[in-house]
Amino acid sequence: MTFPKPTVVPGFEQLYDYRARLLDRLEQQPAEFAAVLAGIPEPEWHTRQDDRGRSLHHIAAHVRFLETLAFRPRVRAILTEANPVLEAYPSHHWADDLYDPHEPMAALLTQWSRARAEMVQWLRPIDAAGWTRFGFHPPSGARTLQWWVERTYSHAREHLEEVRSARLGLGR
Repeated sequence: MTFPKPTVVPGFEQLYDYRARLLDRLEQQPAEFAAVLAGIPEPEWHTRQDDRGRSLHHIAAHVRFLETLAFRPRVRAILTEANPVLEAYPSHHWADDLYDPHEPMAALLTQWSRARAEMVQWLRPIDAAGWTRFGFHPPSGARTLQWWVERTYSHAREHLEEVRSARLGLGR
């Protein structure tokens, strides 16, 4: 995908700055997640659990699955299609059936990091009009690209906070 260089409209500098910071944070998130996990002994990745009984390894796999199978395809559809209808899933945990507790943590973090880096690469050149493109998501309605980027970031952020809590001994 190639996009024109973003144009700056006077009076919207704060919005442009917000989007640039959002993309920076989005880009750094997989490394931040990996760093927090690195502070937890590896055997505990499978024994520490959240309130749903998911291990830290499972949480990391969940973040990767939603990124690669849900958020990334939705962002791509909004960028490449006119008024796309975005796939809806039955629940937030629809990918749990795909979970493999034997998958190496490094492999799932690498896959997530690569998918995220590619998404950020798509988003960096987007102009103001591009950020307001939308897709229709049956449960949520019409949502802009910016909404989906914020949702991608906040989803991973919520789970990063779960992992941080576990690192501090607040998890089970």
